Amino acid sequence: MSFILADSRKFARYFFFHIATREQSSVSMKAIGTHSGCFQADEALGIFLLRQIKRFATLPLVRTRDLEKLAPLEIVIDVGGEYDHEKLRYDHHQRGFSETFNAKRDTKLSACGLVYKHYGREVLASLYPQLTTSTDQLEWVYEKVYKGFVEAIDAIDNGVEVCDGPKRWRDNSGLSARVGRLNSRWNEPEGGPTEDERFEAASAVCGADFTTFVAGVVESELPARELVEAALLARDTVDPSGKLLTFESGGMPWKTHLYELERKHAIGGAVSFVLYADSSGMWRVQAVTVEGTDFTNRVSLPEAWRGVREQPLVDVSGIPGGRFCHAGGFICGNDTYEGALAMARAACAQA
Repeated sequence: MSFILADSRKFARYFFFHIATREQSSVSMKAIGTHSGCFQADEALGIFLLRQIKRFATLPLVRTRDLEKLAPLEIVIDVGGEYDHEKLRYDHHQRGFSETFNAKRDTKLSACGLVYKHYGREVLASLYPQLTTSTDQLEWVYEKVYKGFVEAIDAIDNGVEVCDGPKRWRDNSGLSARVGRLNSRWNEPEGGPTEDERFEAASAVCGADFTTFVAGVVESELPARELVEAALLARDTVDPSGKLLTFESGGMPWKTHLYELERKHAIGGAVSFVLYADSSGMWRVQAVTVEGTDFTNRVSLPEAWRGVREQPLVDVSGIPGGRFCHAGGFICGNDTYEGALAMARAACAQA
């Protein structure tokens, strides 16, 4: 525990975190408020998010359940029994609360979800100012980060099961579980970190996970999306059928982007195969799966090719340079781009 807390405090200082104040008999300054006692990932992340916004960044933190002490504070999350954006009050425990991120999501929000819904764009812009130059990019990242990161914390905090039916296993390595373990144990000896120090460590852990996830979205997913869109719009130059895409880099993520961009450009289901060179220089032809499935291809490679390699594959396909075809019919390889293109065209013709 001491090792985790020490590392977390270093991270907290790196992000200009502020040591939480103790419950006080009176509050006469602007401050951020949340509840005292056992903490969870939703308010720990919510506090981290608020601290990325300029007007809240320097405010001290007051952790209390005393409504009189909470009343004069600038902004309060996860306590107080009130959700009112105009008054900067963001609790989700009260009867009748049913706020969701948007009409497309049905997961009820927790404290971090409420903070992210109202301030997420500002948080993202503070971490990546370049996002403010493109409304489309900012909105895409804003929704991507909610769906891929924040929603899970909302669901866990509100007791939403990840699936119907009995679980085969339980994951205790997620962010919410790791934050939970930073609370003091029931029989922990006195003299250790204070509750507020533990909360700051939890907020730092949440911040580290959040910023790492956002970095992946902005620095990897977003550039890949732009390349997939360019390839999609240029697909007719690869083959007049419009069913084939060529990527310069085979390692970039493309599947989710392809489905989204097909819908954006009203050409859903248009692409059957993607061509790219792998790290060894071999050109691969990969089938596009039906959205929402892992192994159901829109179009599969010919049955006669499956599980065949090298010269036998060249013989059965009639295409020079064939290296292999997976027995599942979802991917094959060729020495050259021209050979891979010929294999993809032949697969489409035989479908």
